[in-house]
Amino acid sequence: MFAQVTKIKQHQQGLSTLLKHKQKLQLQGAYPLARLHVIESQLLNHLYVLSDLKNDAPKDYFAGKNLAQVSHLTREEFIKLALENPQYSDIYTLVLQKLNFVNLSNTADTFFTLKASDQLSHYSILKSLPSQWQLEDNKSLRNSIISNKEVLDESATTILFSQSMSESEQSNAMSHTNFNIAYPALVNAYCNNVVDLSDILFKVFAKTDDESHKAKLLALAGLINDPRWDESCLLFCTANPDQCQYVLTHFVYKRALPLFIKLMGQGVTQKPAYAAWLAITARELAKADKIALIEPSASQKVHSGINLDDAEHARQAFALVSGEQLLNGISFTSKNAKQKLKSLAGTVVQRVLAPQFEQQKACALYHVLLSAEQWQTYIKESLSAE
Repeated sequence: MFAQVTKIKQHQQGLSTLLKHKQKLQLQGAYPLARLHVIESQLLNHLYVLSDLKNDAPKDYFAGKNLAQVSHLTREEFIKLALENPQYSDIYTLVLQKLNFVNLSNTADTFFTLKASDQLSHYSILKSLPSQWQLEDNKSLRNSIISNKEVLDESATTILFSQSMSESEQSNAMSHTNFNIAYPALVNAYCNNVVDLSDILFKVFAKTDDESHKAKLLALAGLINDPRWDESCLLFCTANPDQCQYVLTHFVYKRALPLFIKLMGQGVTQKPAYAAWLAITARELAKADKIALIEPSASQKVHSGINLDDAEHARQAFALVSGEQLLNGISFTSKNAKQKLKSLAGTVVQRVLAPQFEQQKACALYHVLLSAEQWQTYIKESLSAE
């Protein structure tokens, strides 16, 4: 009995530790695909054991079922389980993405079918499966939402505005005052390679007050090769250092590296900017010499930061390597991006490559972080099709 309790405790601790490691890894935006695969496989192993020992485990994640039984649940049964236990959302997303569900992944039920049965909340879970982003034409419903005659939750709205739209419909959506409508429409435009997207983004950004919304818009702007956004990014990151790493990691064009150096030179943004620098360049920087700062009070403080000269030397070296974009130290162009980045995973990796996939799938890749196996499959299939 003691051995059983010890075994459960070890697996519970392993699960908790790995979930933290996964979250920390995902914050980087770009990292080795193999590393994510190892973490997810270990997580699933811990879950298998804990679900088999459910009667003695301190936490029952699957309502008395083991994972073999969970994989045979109907869609409604699994969704009900997930919605009733939001504190385990990371676990349910992993299980959904990793297991071969018998009755979950079919797309026979349309968006309207779920809407008619008041089950659109299912998309808060189903969005983790890109297959669920393939909707039938819902233009009339989109028009009702744009005209404020109808309101859907964020997940359903995002998927609805990730479909093919006419130019006028997309324009109305992108300029909408409801950010939950405007943002997916803007992402849709990015995935569809709309030429004047940067100009449209400027207009939306200028009238947006919410800082979290501004961060999302700046991240999208970072994927566009437009130097006009550099100053906005600098000012925003300086005022919102907690958003700096997320935003700056999306500025994947080499010409933006001086922006990283400026932000690393500011005390308030040094740490998040350096984290973003590492995600983009995979190049560690030397420490700056210690500098004694004498304050008016005559008290002495010692400050040790990043050697910005080393950063500038690294920037110049990267500029000499072919390719205008950079991620995890890999130089690439839009033409060779999939081949060059195939060993990487992460939010930024998916977003960089999203426009090279079919539109609905591209939008899913932008909004949803896939499991290692899902992403590897997508890359392999895409490369083999070329």
